[in-house]
Amino acid sequence: MWTILAKALSLCVIVGIGFGMKRLRWVKAEDFSMLSKIVLRVTLPCALATSFNQFEIVPSLLGLTLLAFLANIAQQVVGYVQHRRGTPVQKAFGILHGGSYNIGAFALPYLSAFIGPVAIVYASLFDVGNSLATAGVGRTAAHAVARPEVKQTLSSIAKLLFTSPVFDTYLALVTMRLLHIQLPSVIIGFTSLVGAANPFLAMFMIGVGLEVALPRRRLSTAVRGLITRYLFSITLASARPVAASVRSSCGCTAAVKAVCCRRTTTTTNRSCAPTVAPSASPRPRPR
Repeated sequence: MWTILAKALSLCVIVGIGFGMKRLRWVKAEDFSMLSKIVLRVTLPCALATSFNQFEIVPSLLGLTLLAFLANIAQQVVGYVQHRRGTPVQKAFGILHGGSYNIGAFALPYLSAFIGPVAIVYASLFDVGNSLATAGVGRTAAHAVARPEVKQTLSSIAKLLFTSPVFDTYLALVTMRLLHIQLPSVIIGFTSLVGAANPFLAMFMIGVGLEVALPRRRLSTAVRGLITRYLFSITLASARPVAASVRSSCGCTAAVKAVCCRRTTTTTNRSCAPTVAPSASPRPRPR
């Protein structure tokens, strides 16, 4: 437990370093754009390539993509209903901010530190559905509500999706692993070296872009949105049918459980126990 807390605190300290350096004017708030380009176009794709290369993906794992897509759509509907009496811009705000998860830049550094490559692959498959629902359905619906005079076409939606380097990396890596194609060891050596810098750069980038100022008139909107997001996430995580489908989609074999149990220290040791206990060799009887 202390190891997990130490890792979590270390990542928070990196965010604080980025925020403190901005306050000391060692870096500028405008540097956030440069850092985000480095993370999203260089270090994160390299970290993903390293994690995917040794992982076998089966079609059932795509259930995580479907789960993320449906969860986002449901939250977008809830966000729209919450702002149904507001202006068109407020309705669009509810759609865009009701769903979506920050997987690539925020969640992956924590998952890589706590669990390892297995969690990165699962989260990446989840992020594919997240990207489709957010950049595809959510953006189209928000534009239709806020700016009905601007028509959204399939080409504009596809351009938004396929110009994202992270989304393109997801599609390329998932396709390669479904076809059982692996990258050469020389390339993996390079991606491992570059991808190792992703947790630090991602957390540092968040610290540089962090701004604590929030007008009071918008505080209630932010609090209500956060409460809705947390309630929805808790409900989704505790739903037994969803949990069962995720377990079956993830293909929780004994090997995966063994990897997860070696990398995490939890009090729920029963969930990490093998389904069939190994037979113990009989003790020799004393003569």
